[in-house]
This record gives sequence, structure tokens and C-alpha cells, in this order.
Amino acid sequence: MNELLNNEQVQAALIALIVVALNALAQWVRSKVSYTRIVDDYWCYVQPVAEAVRAEAVKALEASQADTPTLKAILTRGLAQWADSFRLNERKEPTATQIAAVETELAQVIEAVLNGGK
Repeated sequence: MNELLNNEQVQAALIALIVVALNALAQWVRSKVSYTRIVDDYWCYVQPVAEAVRAEAVKALEASQADTPTLKAILTRGLAQWADSFRLNERKEPTATQIAAVETELAQVIEAVLNGGK
């Protein structure tokens, strides 16, 4: 085992693996911070949509229709509503990162409803 760990090629490969893993972790952390900032920056557009998504999810849950296709449709409608509002008010297309951030936020709203947090 020591022979293997003392091999320069193995050491270089392990170092490369560690660097790649740390870069991936750093990128993931930046994306999470970025998502939070995006949602905060555009909360005026997100908040009314989040309330509408929450209300639809509650109705679906109460009607025992909270299956995956129904919840996906609610999420898709909410995201489209947010994007329309963004385009109208900002006069530009939302970026893929902005869409992903809002989608994550709306998915968390639906998840909270399913977990009993109406």
C-alpha cells in the first residue's frame, strides 16, 4: 500500500482528483449563493407567483390530486408566470440561472405544502 501511495503518478492522480472535487464543491456553493441572491433580487416578481403556486398546491393536496404530473404542471405554470412578469417589467429575457433559481424556489414552496407547511 505504501508503495502505491509513494508512486508519483498515483500521487499526481490523487491530487488532480482532489482539485476537481474541490472545484466542483466551490461551484456548487456559488450556485446556491447565487440562487438565493437572484430570488432576493427579484422577490417582487417571485412573491406573488410563490403565493399562487402555494394556493394551487394546497388545493391539489386537499382534492387528493397532488400527484407528480399535477405538481409539475403547477410548477411549470408558476415558472411561466414569473418569466412573463420578468420580461414585461425588465424588458429582457431571464437567464437560465435566473430561471433555475426561481424554479428551485417554487419547488421548495410546493415541497413545504406537501410537508404540511401550508
